[in-house]
Amino acid sequence: MTKEQFNEYGKPIAVLGAICIVTSLLLGITNSLTAPVIAENERKVAQAAYHEVLPTADTFETVTGYTAANVLEVVKDPNGTGYVVKAQGQGYGGKVPAVVAFDSNGQIAAVKFLENGETKGFGSRLYEEAEWATQFQGMEPKAFTISDIDALSGATISSKAAVQAINAAIEGYNEVIKGGN
Repeated sequence: MTKEQFNEYGKPIAVLGAICIVTSLLLGITNSLTAPVIAENERKVAQAAYHEVLPTADTFETVTGYTAANVLEVVKDPNGTGYVVKAQGQGYGGKVPAVVAFDSNGQIAAVKFLENGETKGFGSRLYEEAEWATQFQGMEPKAFTISDIDALSGATISSKAAVQAINAAIEGYNEVIKGGN
């Protein structure tokens, strides 16, 4: 390779390669510094949501041994007031997470949808309009369909995601109860 060819082809490739390596290293360092902070913030948001849907619980302990799809976490109050299941459904803009509390009688005590990527003004209403979730209170822990609820107007896909998330939570709850955890 001649000096002219190197200056025309080799030098730009070497400079771009060096830039990519430095940028990748900086992104890796940034990720390693922020990942624990992000995980802790997500844990705090989840804990706050657990206390919001099951306010009579003093503390929560993690339950293991379930295999239900789309269930992210199951916790229970050691004092027996109930269980809380964090699950998700697939919406238009991504995953739609929900926190579902089951009281000591096994009925749905409360549902809270967490922040999601659904379309603003439509599917985002799952999270923004907490009163919509009150329709699930008192339901038995049995799977249901979108025709069994008052779906969000103009947000059919998000409403289906909500049903998927709650059904996943019900499946996780039933699995834990039958497993004796």
